[in-house]
Amino acid sequence: MRFRGPLATALATLIALAPAIVMPALAASAAPNATASAVDAAVVAPKVVIVVGAVESTTASYRSKGDQIYAEAIKYTPNVVRIYSPNATWATVKAAAQGANVFIYLGHGYGFPSPYRPILSPSVQDGMGLNEVGGISDSDKKYYGESLIASNIRFAKNAVVILSGLCYAAGSSESGDGTPLPSFDGLSLYFYSRRPGGSGAAAGE
Repeated sequence: MRFRGPLATALATLIALAPAIVMPALAASAAPNATASAVDAAVVAPKVVIVVGAVESTTASYRSKGDQIYAEAIKYTPNVVRIYSPNATWATVKAAAQGANVFIYLGHGYGFPSPYRPILSPSVQDGMGLNEVGGISDSDKKYYGESLIASNIRFAKNAVVILSGLCYAAGSSESGDGTPLPSFDGLSLYFYSRRPGGSGAAAGE
């Protein structure tokens, strides 16, 4: 099944608008010759990063969704990076995410609130479930939470961050449990928008 719907539509819109966001910032320093102009054009190409975390037996379906997002993104910018489990380690994702205009993560998450911890544990919650060791398996998973992301990743100004599939994000529960929980979206999961110079918007589902 093709990956359609609001996420694909939003992605197309964001990528199309990204050059207008970043181009003015570089216009004042642009050199007048053709060579410099070509370099500037390459520099400002919007950067999209697609990450698929470790989701055990269902990881293949997440990789398929990632490929469908890639097929949409590449229509608008040549600067699209894919990082998929079992090679989606924290070190690899952290390096690739720097300066991203659009960052999309598909996979496990450990949101807050949840039945498992009475207080927020920012080192592991509201982040991503990535491979602890690259190349092992789709079951090799460690949670890297919001505090690690906030202190180690610098997204582009006005970047958009989408975290998809996370348990206990945006008030959802987990697979097999249809009971929704109160959402702390504005306080926890979407910390990105509170970071100085960080992303302009974030969404979890």
